[in-house]
Amino acid sequence: MNASTRSRFLLICFFVLISFFLIPTAYMNEPTIPFIISLIIIFCFLLMFLRPKNNWKPFQKDIAIIVLGTVSFIKVLYVGEEIGLSLPLAAFIGFHILERRALYYATFFGGCSFSYMYFYKDYNFEEVIGYVVAYIGWYIGARGLSLQNQQKESSQQHLKQLQEAHVELQEAHSELQAASVNTLRAAVLEERTRIARDVHDALGHSLTSLIVQLNALKYMLQGGPIDAQEAVRDMLTVSKQSLDDIRSSVHTLAADKSSLGITPLRILLSRAQQHTDIKMHLISPNPDIPLSQQMTITLYRILQEAITNSIRHSDATEIFIAIEKKQNFLFLSIWDNGTITNHHQIKPGHGLTGIAEHAQQLNGDLSYSIREPHGFQIDISFPL
Repeated sequence: MNASTRSRFLLICFFVLISFFLIPTAYMNEPTIPFIISLIIIFCFLLMFLRPKNNWKPFQKDIAIIVLGTVSFIKVLYVGEEIGLSLPLAAFIGFHILERRALYYATFFGGCSFSYMYFYKDYNFEEVIGYVVAYIGWYIGARGLSLQNQQKESSQQHLKQLQEAHVELQEAHSELQAASVNTLRAAVLEERTRIARDVHDALGHSLTSLIVQLNALKYMLQGGPIDAQEAVRDMLTVSKQSLDDIRSSVHTLAADKSSLGITPLRILLSRAQQHTDIKMHLISPNPDIPLSQQMTITLYRILQEAITNSIRHSDATEIFIAIEKKQNFLFLSIWDNGTITNHHQIKPGHGLTGIAEHAQQLNGDLSYSIREPHGFQIDISFPL
């Protein structure tokens, strides 16, 4: 049961309860026709309460209030004595009309009923005060229910908007991660291609010139010392073999796109240090660990999540990243010197969940712990 339905249910219950008092009183004090009119008015009020707010068109509520309020007052003034019919009218005004005119309606019909009791009928002071208190109470109570219902609906709407915004931010975050990885991958491959081209153009050209000169020297030394001719032939052979080796290496370097290594990780840490003023330390016994594209991208995304987590939750000034290859496993450890201690309870949120998901993509084994005396550490091992 939502807030609107619950509020209408409470108002209908109040209305039914007061009807149990209105109907017997009207039956005992009014003739048949005024009593039937009272029943019709009560039934109309019940239908009004049963109708949801969203089903009312503009000014239909105002018309219903004016018509029923006027009929009720005329009926009391000319053909009956039951003044209690103004109470459900006050509840309906308070619940369905949130604009300023609700106070005008309630004041007008309440003033009419009060004037009737005070000037036209012999009601004692206690009865008049009791009616005024009941009328104001019905109006304020119904208006309070309506405002509470409106506030809950507004909160639910805001929560829904926040959830949608959160989903959009997650999608944008994933897209930015993918874009960053693709950019770094393109940069690394472009740099690799540039190095291959420079080696080919510079060193390859030099070796080619050397081979041409050695060939010329070979003909110049014909008929000369045998040792000199053999030395030239040996240098020529070595030069040609070196040129072939360089061309093969350059071709392999330019064509190989299966391995990126840890260069993108170094770039990520350098940028993070520039933007956050947090010192980033990369520890690796082998500065050039060969890694596949998929492994590099996964490590890159894990580092992104870990750095973001540390910035948001740890208040760290230093972050350490250790990468080591042992036998058939790659070990990644990330820790900081943040303010988290054993007194804190670690609840996996979006960051740790994302790291776990990235690790699972490569069958990685994830664990995390609180360091002594303070700080947080993540350990992951990947099978190779």
